[in-house]
Amino acid sequence: MSCPAARSVKFASAFMAAALLMASSAYAKDYRIDYGIETATGSDAGATACPYEVCHVKVDKLNLTIIIFLSRNDLSHARIQIEGKPGCCFFELGARSQGIVLSNPPPKLRFFTGTAARGLLYFQNEPAGTLYLRFHFD
Repeated sequence: MSCPAARSVKFASAFMAAALLMASSAYAKDYRIDYGIETATGSDAGATACPYEVCHVKVDKLNLTIIIFLSRNDLSHARIQIEGKPGCCFFELGARSQGIVLSNPPPKLRFFTGTAARGLLYFQNEPAGTLYLRFHFD
């Protein structure tokens, strides 16, 4: 026969393992994103699964990376950033990132090449393209 302390330890271990498995399966779920990018040099579209918090979507054909910041706690807002060749990519008024509301129809974001905003300096950046995003939470 087992002693009561050993049974308590086994029960506690089994309970902790079950709790960890249930918690990890609840948080392991990703979301899907459909994207489309139009630029003067070409366009590309695709879909991928993304983890919550930070997701990097590399678009090799256009030499761009889309970075999406999305919290599990707020599925109605995201922050988007695009990285590419030097001088690319900025949003309206030279902002490095753009906050969006996840709505239907999906957001359409124009991005530019040029210079980032600095203080009260205003820069006239050149249009570089448009980014289309659609989020799927299953």
